[in-house]
Amino acid sequence: MMFAATGPLTTLALRKVCGDGVVNNNGAEECDDGNSINDDGCTGCVSDVCGDGRITNTGAEECDDGNTDSGDGCSSLCVTEFCGDGQVNDVTEECEDGNTIDNDGCTSCILDVCGDGTVNNAGAEACDDGNTVDADGCTSCTIDFCGDGVVNNNNTE
Repeated sequence: MMFAATGPLTTLALRKVCGDGVVNNNGAEECDDGNSINDDGCTGCVSDVCGDGRITNTGAEECDDGNTDSGDGCSSLCVTEFCGDGQVNDVTEECEDGNTIDNDGCTSCILDVCGDGTVNNAGAEACDDGNTVDADGCTSCTIDFCGDGVVNNNNTE
C-alpha cells in the first residue's frame, strides 16, 4: 500500500534548509548539525575552523584571532602563545628560550642586557650595576680593577 504525500508535508519534505541535520543544497552546506547553536563546530552550516575569528565552544580552540599566523599571541593551531612556549611571540616577546629560568640570556621573554641591574647572560656579566656609566666600579658589566688602564671607582684608585 502506498500513501501519497499531500499538503504541508510535501512542502516540508522537499525543503532542504540549514539546520535540518542533513548536509545538502549541492555543496552549499559544509556541515549541518541540526541546530542553530553558534561556534559548536558548525555555525550557519559552515564548519568552524581555526582562523575564522570565532572560538569554538567545543574546547578545540583556546583562541582564534582570525588568521593562522603564529607569533601574534594565538598560534596557527589556535592555542594561546605564552612566554616559555619555545615560540617567539612578535607582539610581546623579545626572545624565547623555551623556559622560565631567569638570567640565562632571556628573562621573562625580554633580552638580558648589560645595564639592566641583574648579573645575567649565562655568566657573560661579572657585574651589573643597573647603568651604563663607566668607571663606577662596574664598566660594561666588567668589574673595574686597578691596572685596567682606566682611573675608576670614583677616583679611589
